[in-house]
Amino acid sequence: MSTQILDAYAVVFAALDEKELQDGEFKGWLRLTPQLKDKLELLADAGLTTGSYDFNKDGKPFSSANLSQLKPAHFENNIRFYIELTAQQIKSDYSICSEWNELLANELRVKSPVKYIFFTNTSTLLTPDSGDEKYVNYLNVHKAYEFVKELAESTEGGDSTIFYERPLNFEFVLKESDLTHSIDLDALKKLLSKDLHKEAITCLMCRELVSFLKDNTLRQRFSYLIQHMDSLVSNVLLSYQSYVENYTFDKVRKEYLEKRTEYVSKIHGVFDNIATKLLSLPAGIWFATTQIKEIEIGGLETMAFAKNVSVIVTVSVLAVLLIFNLFGQFSTISTMSKEYRGVFNALAKTYEDEAPEIGKAKSDIESAQTQVEIKLYIAICATLSLVGLTIWMFCKAYN
Repeated sequence: MSTQILDAYAVVFAALDEKELQDGEFKGWLRLTPQLKDKLELLADAGLTTGSYDFNKDGKPFSSANLSQLKPAHFENNIRFYIELTAQQIKSDYSICSEWNELLANELRVKSPVKYIFFTNTSTLLTPDSGDEKYVNYLNVHKAYEFVKELAESTEGGDSTIFYERPLNFEFVLKESDLTHSIDLDALKKLLSKDLHKEAITCLMCRELVSFLKDNTLRQRFSYLIQHMDSLVSNVLLSYQSYVENYTFDKVRKEYLEKRTEYVSKIHGVFDNIATKLLSLPAGIWFATTQIKEIEIGGLETMAFAKNVSVIVTVSVLAVLLIFNLFGQFSTISTMSKEYRGVFNALAKTYEDEAPEIGKAKSDIESAQTQVEIKLYIAICATLSLVGLTIWMFCKAYN
């Protein structure tokens, strides 16, 4: 629909005679044809023209008519209509304006580029099929905005303020000359996507951006960034390379030791979380066994027998539920195992010189995992033993 509207506007705009700009509208004379009538109807539906016009006949004022009232007689050569077209309309799906500078002064259309554009100063229609260099670069401007936004959000500055030692604010406006510069942020995006050193990388980029733009005025910053994007990318990559080279083995050791402590704590926490439940079972069984009453032969239909059966069933159900819970912890440990193995394997590949020490830290976690698994198996066996004890007490009640 956007293409049809701009095509119609371009055709009508080109066909206007003696057009002039007055009060935000282009006004001029037009000899109508059925095709131009259809174009005007489309523009009227889009709010770009009124749809009701005065017209002359043989050069003299004659009458006025709505588009819906037009007849074949209105298309004669001696009849001309006085048409008014909106000179500017900047929407999310298309834009009509005088030139690039007018469009680029609109922050919304810098943050989210519009794909269909008509410039009235040059009668230029731009669409996704256009190969115009400025147009292609304009469609990529939002990548620079999203880069700034990501850094700003990481410092809790909304989408337009980066905090690094001082606030760096942005107004996302540009000039036509900025569009002669291509935008390539792939290297920075790839750097930001790294899981390792993510906080350090973000901090490094904020530092470089603040240092790069702090001497520019608020309205010039984004423009300067677009013009010198290649220099910023080079600065960031050089700073990151320097950071990696200065990232000592002590820092590496601190990183994997922290990971070891974190995962050992998590694994032991699996057993600790159910320890209370395990402690409650012996107390419950002790109480249950005190409720078992000795019954003489022939007393199977008494209330005492019914109570004894209820005790056995209750203890059995509790034991089964607890055993299910214990077996469920093995899947939790398995998930943690996959997680920490992946983390430590990645660290070992990244820091090959520290691989033996990283392997030891990984072994410590595996040892903790083995210990917890043994505790779980012991707990399961203990639960079954206590249930067996209760059943034995039940049987003894009938001897």
